[in-house]
Amino acid sequence: MKKTLGVIPARMASSRFPGKPLKKILDIPMLAHCYERALLSGACDQLIIATPDQEIIEWSQSQGMPSVLTSHSHQRATERAKEALDILVKQGRSYDSILLLQGDEPQIFPDDINNLKDSFTGKDLEVVNLIFQITDDDLEDPNVVKAVTDNSLNIEFFSRSHIPFNSTKTFRQLGMIGFTTKALKHYTNLPPTELEELESIDMMRFLENDFCIQGVLSSSPILGVDNPEDIIKAEKMMLDDKIIHLYKEKYT
Repeated sequence: MKKTLGVIPARMASSRFPGKPLKKILDIPMLAHCYERALLSGACDQLIIATPDQEIIEWSQSQGMPSVLTSHSHQRATERAKEALDILVKQGRSYDSILLLQGDEPQIFPDDINNLKDSFTGKDLEVVNLIFQITDDDLEDPNVVKAVTDNSLNIEFFSRSHIPFNSTKTFRQLGMIGFTTKALKHYTNLPPTELEELESIDMMRFLENDFCIQGVLSSSPILGVDNPEDIIKAEKMMLDDKIIHLYKEKYT
């Protein structure tokens, strides 16, 4: 039976929002939202938090969440996920695929995590990425990574700029990405690429090395928490979220 590892990378030293993984949204730490919703999906045979910060290790241990201490040197969440995989492999575990589930996208729906995992089924895919359609101000926001796709939702390019030119709608890339273990290992063996560094987007390394990335549609918009003001936006968007009621008593 194929096994799936879920990795939630989190670090306290965000340049735009220091300490954000443990900031509270509706009285629950953001990282707890991400972990609990991933756990509810049942998509992962093992779910783990990967962090360079002892503070997050101690917090996750106090909540009974598995975690691993990773290097401070990683520039990309994908590289942190690979180190987490390596740590578990050294403990004798093995996985066929890895789901990278970000620690700053607290609205993720469990069904979308399952859809990301299931997109590998019956298809010869190596990398899959959750996306959803955006319009208006999001097109101009450099914090919003835009994804250009073909008619089959194969992703052709990512950018923080407004692309395609003059478009009134496009897709947003979410940080929810699935890899085969082979593809993730290949990623970290490749040197960083020019467009990856110019755009500061992990997945450009795959595209520039001729890997195919399949887009998977999210069932609803998801806000990435990049700045302190995004906490207020997330709280407004999550006020009527019914999934929170399945775990809120653990934290409130």
